Amino acid sequence: MSVNHPYRSLQLPRNAAFELMPSPGKGWGAFATRPIQRGSLILRERALFGILESPVEIMECDIFAAFLQLSPIQKRQLGLLRKNGSGQFTSLVDILAENSFDSRDESLSHGLFVLGSRFNHLCLPNARVPITPGPFIELHAIKDIEAGEEIYFCYVADLKVKTKHERHEFLNFVCNCKACLPGTLFQELSDLRRRLIRGMLYITRGVDLDGEIQTSQSPVIVNPELKAAAEGHDIPLTSNCLLEEEGLLDDWAVKIVGVSVGEPAALFKSEYNRRIVKLAMAQDTWLKKFQVAFPLYGRADPADLFMTMLQRVNQVYSGGALAPWT
Repeated sequence: MSVNHPYRSLQLPRNAAFELMPSPGKGWGAFATRPIQRGSLILRERALFGILESPVEIMECDIFAAFLQLSPIQKRQLGLLRKNGSGQFTSLVDILAENSFDSRDESLSHGLFVLGSRFNHLCLPNARVPITPGPFIELHAIKDIEAGEEIYFCYVADLKVKTKHERHEFLNFVCNCKACLPGTLFQELSDLRRRLIRGMLYITRGVDLDGEIQTSQSPVIVNPELKAAAEGHDIPLTSNCLLEEEGLLDDWAVKIVGVSVGEPAALFKSEYNRRIVKLAMAQDTWLKKFQVAFPLYGRADPADLFMTMLQRVNQVYSGGALAPWT
């Protein structure tokens, strides 16, 4: 019975805004116990332990060595974990595989997070885990969450610009959010939007999701001239309206994908272009901003050359590894 389930004994942070409960069709999940405002910190958790080796090199003995360093309380917490919320794990490698996150901390490659791993995936989430340095993860609300509502985040950032088939193929399970429900208009438009968003990111950065130039048999940009221009950073282009329509526009996406919303007109040198941008930015949605700003498409501006050079410099200093969804 769920009343006696081991997850009831997991130690939650003091004054936590969530509780662990059975989630229909998903085993267990985390549910808000009170209203959570957009931008609020839901969870900050330190890794129970970390492994320095890459995931493909991690062995049972590596995890067992880390396990021996845990306190008795930490060992008990680890022992409460269940496979898919029910069955017991048969190996430490499986425990790490289902309860870990990548880390930017130099002391570990993978960290095991007891609580962070209790939150379920959704392709249209209401929370996200930005990549932060150190042995911690942080979960932030990206939408207002009502009391009793389940809290979700997208397990892998790159999935946000992949189609339903690509997402399910990677996840190895079926998500039932409205971006995944077959036979619906939203789902069909969702695939188109996400593919276009990915292409736009490729255009602005000249690289695909993994930071590499697109060389697959099914490139994001088919036209060879446009592809070459994107890789040469000759096509400055950003837009948030598609993210907004998809339900993926949050504070991090605004910062990473779009120009600063403070004074974007300052990027233009032409006074006419500046007036259009100021009028566009006064609109209340990104779709309306895009519609007002559309006359700028194809218009030259004295700042174009500078912006192209700036993008090239940023690409050089970032080493080519641009992760648009961190």
